[in-house]
Formats: sequence, C-alpha cells, structure tokens
Amino acid sequence: MKPRRTQNLSGALGAANFLIHRITERIARSLTYQGRVVDLGCGNAPYKDIILEQADEYIGVDWENSAHDQSQVDVFADLTKEIPLESDWADTLVSFQVMEHLPEPEFFLRECMRILKPGGRLYITVPFMWRVHEAPHDYFRYTRHGLEYLLSKVQFEQIEITEYTGFWQMFVLKFNYHSLRYAKGPLKYFWVPIWLLNQTIAPWLDRVDRNPNEPVGYVVSARRSESNSHSKAKAA
Repeated sequence: MKPRRTQNLSGALGAANFLIHRITERIARSLTYQGRVVDLGCGNAPYKDIILEQADEYIGVDWENSAHDQSQVDVFADLTKEIPLESDWADTLVSFQVMEHLPEPEFFLRECMRILKPGGRLYITVPFMWRVHEAPHDYFRYTRHGLEYLLSKVQFEQIEITEYTGFWQMFVLKFNYHSLRYAKGPLKYFWVPIWLLNQTIAPWLDRVDRNPNEPVGYVVSARRSESNSHSKAKAA
C-alpha cells in the first residue's frame, strides 16, 4: 500500500481512493514528533511539512534506485542493509507503509533501534488487508500479534498497535480498487458516484459497526528504552 507516493488525486483513481489519502494524512497529523526526525522510506516526503510543525529537523531516507520522486531525499540507503546513519542519532523515526517491502523486517527494526537515541520513539504503519503492490518487492502482511512479536524481540518497549480502519473502510477501498478495471471510457461516469458515496459512508459504518479484526492496516508506536544499548539489542 503506497498511497503516500502516488498522491495524484485526479481522474478515476483519485475518485476511487481519496479515503486512503485522508486516513494516512490523519495518521501523520496524530503523531508526536520531537527533535531530529528520520523518515525511512520517505518517497516524495508528503508529510515533511506536517512533521516540521513539531520537529526541529527532518531527514528523508530512501533507496537511490526508487522510481519515485527523489527531490526530497537527504540520504540514499538500501533499507535491507545497514543504514548509513550514526548510532544514537535520531530522536524520532517514522516509516510509513515501508516494512511490507523489506524481506528482513527484524534486521530493519534492529537498525531502527540502533539509530534511535535512548528514549527515542519509532512510528511505523503497515498494511494488513491490502492488495499486492510494487511487486515483486511486496513480502508481508502484518497482524498486531506479529508486530508485537517482532518489536518485543528487538527489545522495544511501550509498544502500542492500533488499527487505522475497521471492516467497512477496508471493504470499500478494496472494492473500489477492484472496480477500477471496469471504469473505462464513459463507464467511469457510472462508477465515480458509487466510489464517492461509499467512501463517504464507510467511516460512519466503521463507527457504528466496529470490527477491529479486518483493518486496512496498523499504526505502531514503540520506544527505545533509556537503558537499552543497541549493542545489547543486536546480541539478543
């Protein structure tokens, strides 16, 4: 799921998926950013301005061979390998819709632990009920239990995992993406009102008919302990 990297909301696609852009922006605005913030897998850095409303500094990190706009990238790095940033360096790490594309998520989380200062905060978002995207580099879908297991294994603490939709928003978005294939030529004028209506109603349905077991994905907050050294975490 990469809505943050394809934020052209014009045409049929924009009509079919505006809800996911609202959701991801709401998530970005809900988080607390302190000090130096490193955005791992930043893409075109759509939330840089939001982050800098609170943070002192923003550092965007992404793969140099990415097909996405790289004008906002400050550090080029392969997130499947050691990240070229100092240890105990960042106050806050964010990684939005990236970890499903990494074949070794535990290694990535250990790198996050290393880069964070003691007491630093990590925020990640990951998909659960979402279509395959950016194939073949789409490896995982995460449950809250898998996320808690991985973060605990790396010795993060104060782990909080929250679903960012219920069933209805997930269902509507999957339906809309699927039905895009039929919105060719004049047929798009049939589908657009349906997409606009269902994305307007779905958030309300999630409030009155809550089902946390089938979300689009999860928001994760975790903290590096004040006493935890990255060398200990690596050896665990």
